[in-house]
Amino acid sequence: MANKIKWAVESGVTLMDSELQNAEDLDVVNADSDYDNATELNRWADFLFKATEWDDDPSAGAVVELHLFYKFDETNYADGEDGDHVNPNPTGNSWHGIFNIDTVNGVNYQQILRVPLSPFAFRASVVLKTGQDLTDVGTHFLKMYPYNEELQ
Repeated sequence: MANKIKWAVESGVTLMDSELQNAEDLDVVNADSDYDNATELNRWADFLFKATEWDDDPSAGAVVELHLFYKFDETNYADGEDGDHVNPNPTGNSWHGIFNIDTVNGVNYQQILRVPLSPFAFRASVVLKTGQDLTDVGTHFLKMYPYNEELQ
């Protein structure tokens, strides 16, 4: 019988939660810690963003951008500017997709699928472009669901 290549799904990971509490419109919100893909070696991931509630209705065309800042030399982040992850400069090089946000104030679950991952540690960031701030509750999150190929 011939071998088959199937998906090997890994465990989901919460990249951000409390960092999103009370986040303001146009903020660059950074995860508190790295995801070590240098060790995990996942090839792809799907991302899920949950916003529980906004201060008011998000603007028409509201989005939340997903950015990944890699540490290629295991020390410094690459961010399109100076490698400063405390105040990163999100650019097209770090951009990996957008979460489209509903214009009605309430729970939003949005996904970005099939993001290729590099084999280095990275830190996730989101940029809110919603016209509204997130509320000060601990139920917002950004999760990642990594996967690979498996020969069977």
